[in-house]
Amino acid sequence: MDTTQSRKDIGFPEDRADWNRTPAVFDDHTLKISGHPVMEDWEDGYMKRLAQIASMQGGRVLELGFGMGISAGYIQESKKLKDHVVVECHPDVIKIAVDMYPEQIASGKMHLMSGFWEDITPLLKDGSFDGILFDTYPLTEQEIHGNHFWFFEEAHRLLKKGGVLTYYSDEAKRFSENHLLRLKAAGFHDITYEVVDVDPPADCEYWQDKTIVAPIVAK
Repeated sequence: MDTTQSRKDIGFPEDRADWNRTPAVFDDHTLKISGHPVMEDWEDGYMKRLAQIASMQGGRVLELGFGMGISAGYIQESKKLKDHVVVECHPDVIKIAVDMYPEQIASGKMHLMSGFWEDITPLLKDGSFDGILFDTYPLTEQEIHGNHFWFFEEAHRLLKKGGVLTYYSDEAKRFSENHLLRLKAAGFHDITYEVVDVDPPADCEYWQDKTIVAPIVAK
């Protein structure tokens, strides 16, 4: 299945406000917005590994994109976690987050920030996070399989020295040369990854491989 073409066929919103005006549709296994399969629960094992990487240093963890809350739950399990900041753009998904993690929010262990990362992260201080997990959905054709590229420079700014960035990589077995060049151009040089086994259903519209790369990128 050509996931690039399938996303083009569904069509993208004319602007970001249109995306937020479309209801987020949750069921037991999926999250869809504006017809796009934003997340499915077969990603659980992969999200767990990304959460473990993002929280390996403990301290303050920034998560971009809440989705179905899978990775957020695993980040909250970290014994060394002090603060978990979640940035999520869609109002319906924010409501789900509040419903799923009321105790964590009330205790101050999780903070929700509503908005697109491009608007929110410039408000955050340099070198203020020990780990970052980036998993937002591409909202334009140009961002398909590469929306994380636009975040790399901001991630480098936000991370403490020794802090770790990870993200939904959209690559099955290894980093592409372009991917590596983008990371290095943003200032990263300690770049590794793991290959995680996954088992998406045959009708999955955005992933068909049996593996996916989990980046481990340190500042």
